[in-house]
Amino acid sequence: MTGRPILLWFRRDLRLADHPMLHAAAQTGRPIIPVVILDPVAESWGAASRWRWGEGVRVFAGTLADRGLRLILRRGDAAQALSRLVAETGAEAVWWSRAYDPEARTRDIAVKAALRAAGTAARSFPGQLLFEPDAVATGQGTGFKVFSAWWRAAQRLDPGRPLPAPGALAPPHDWPASDDLDDWRLGAALRTGEALLRRYSHPGEGAALARLSGFLEHRLANYADRRDFPADDAASGLSEYLAHGEISPRTIWTETGWTETGRAGGNAKFLSELGWREFAYHLLHHAPQMATRNWNPDWDRFPWLGDNADAEAW
Repeated sequence: MTGRPILLWFRRDLRLADHPMLHAAAQTGRPIIPVVILDPVAESWGAASRWRWGEGVRVFAGTLADRGLRLILRRGDAAQALSRLVAETGAEAVWWSRAYDPEARTRDIAVKAALRAAGTAARSFPGQLLFEPDAVATGQGTGFKVFSAWWRAAQRLDPGRPLPAPGALAPPHDWPASDDLDDWRLGAALRTGEALLRRYSHPGEGAALARLSGFLEHRLANYADRRDFPADDAASGLSEYLAHGEISPRTIWTETGWTETGRAGGNAKFLSELGWREFAYHLLHHAPQMATRNWNPDWDRFPWLGDNADAEAW
């Protein structure tokens, strides 16, 4: 393969299948350099989230290695780290999958501006949601505020079919230096909790697909009736995989078998829960202040109880 490489900045999209950015990169035929950056946004996540993300990165690095690629790890400000990698590799572009929370969006806007100002092409791709937040709109072109109305509108849209995992992926002629994942010590804050998490968490795209298959085969039929009973193993168990992008919502949507004539029972209830995830990002897109303040200013007047007796009694 010839041409200057493309840096693919992976964040919470640690998979091969149904990955628009990776699919597009493979189609260019250019060398690709996969990158993960431990930046202040990732550093701000809770201890369990940082550990889980790190374990997903570890599995994803192995997946890429099986295809002849290295996952380059860097730590620091994202714009600076990417700019240095561009200088080291001669990359012509930096691509990434879109994030939708306000902090990450603010970072991505700044990164894109810095790269373009330096003459490097920067491009973001969809893939983490069924529908981009602006794709589902009211008749007036504004965002929805009520889930039921949003869900009715969303069901009229087609998210498309999942993309297959790419075939051949071209490596660069020379690889840049990389951090060692263990040096990041992403599980240090967990102390003894790491051993407990390892018992129940199985990171990676392969585990995500296996979990989906098991849910569809054994639990989906009774999901609507049993999901609210904690003693039952009725939930999908897919939340962690969606959170880290080890499976796409479009894959779940398609494999669950959404059809115009099959909206009864567990399928409909389960897919509406997937819809709630979408709706949360829809709200955050149109009202980013929700991340730090009440959505409705009237709620600011709700009285807070300073006495902890109620909590202790509960």
